[in-house]
Amino acid sequence: MKYMLMHKDVAVLEFSFSEQRRWARIIDVLNAAHVPVNMLVQPHNRERALNEFIDHRFIPQSRSNYDVIKALYKAKDAFELSMRSYMVSISDHYWVKPCDSSVTWSDVNFYDNPIPDDQVLIGAIDTLHQYDPWRRTPNTSNNGTLRQIWLHRGDEILLSKAGELTFKQEPFNEAVVSDILAYFDVPYITYYLDYMSDEAENVSVCNCFTNRNVEYIPAWQLTANTKPNDVSEYAHYVNQLHSFGLTDVTSHFGALRNSESLEFIGLAPVFDNGNSLGYKAASVMRNRNADVSVAFNKTHTLELKHVSSAVKVDWDGIMNHCMELVEHRYNQLVEPEFGMDRAHMIGQFIQERAKKLKNFLDL
Repeated sequence: MKYMLMHKDVAVLEFSFSEQRRWARIIDVLNAAHVPVNMLVQPHNRERALNEFIDHRFIPQSRSNYDVIKALYKAKDAFELSMRSYMVSISDHYWVKPCDSSVTWSDVNFYDNPIPDDQVLIGAIDTLHQYDPWRRTPNTSNNGTLRQIWLHRGDEILLSKAGELTFKQEPFNEAVVSDILAYFDVPYITYYLDYMSDEAENVSVCNCFTNRNVEYIPAWQLTANTKPNDVSEYAHYVNQLHSFGLTDVTSHFGALRNSESLEFIGLAPVFDNGNSLGYKAASVMRNRNADVSVAFNKTHTLELKHVSSAVKVDWDGIMNHCMELVEHRYNQLVEPEFGMDRAHMIGQFIQERAKKLKNFLDL
């Protein structure tokens, strides 16, 4: 079947999709300026880049309730699941439609159209008898391993995420880290805790930072081109930011872009910190992976070599108040999967890490 990749109402490229090979094949590029950024930075490998882009609009099979969601929508795979809502994402303004469809951006985007109540997608139980499998929602194309949903509350678009594994600590971490970030002079997303009683789940909640005109371009797209062997991962990322006219690298991994003018307008705020603070370790303080990094080096300690200047940070405020912040957030949880003793260990971990960073920057 033939499909059209759209950017709002701009027809970007035509492609076919083989269900047997699970591969998109480019038929024709109609507007090269509007191709996804990972295609833009690797023009000699566009077809693989297109497939990587499409893959990031699928719910991953590693999400614990993937099979439940697939059954709710009577979809045979992630591609069909994502196409139920034309692969529309809240993060950017790309979407996909069959070539013979007359659907427009105003018909499918969720800035102007309602988001249905999808709280059941946070759960892990079968509720087939309650669900309309043909409803349109951005929650069939939101990539990410945690159980999560976008929802409307009044005029706001919010993201709710549940926790996983033994402790279900990720929502708690999101709220605590955003409290800590208040002591940093960087833009960040504020998270708070909520409880979905029907699903019996504590969730983190945050506001969407995109809008009708501004979209998010993640770092993996910006750095999709081949890195020279003699250039570090960090230097490659900084070089790519500079190539798009972005010079401030004190914020999160990714950038914001005006989807009409295609102008990059700044870096994304700091967000998505659930997988931190020993979230899956049996012991937060005796965690052999506490220093492991997945960003620019193997460990956080080694990453410190990339620090050439520091933003303003109230280290004393963090060290003096983090235990109070941790206790406050813990008391907001409903029937948490871990005890206050673990919360105190998290507070101690934050204090020790803040002291280490302060001492390093004072050298």
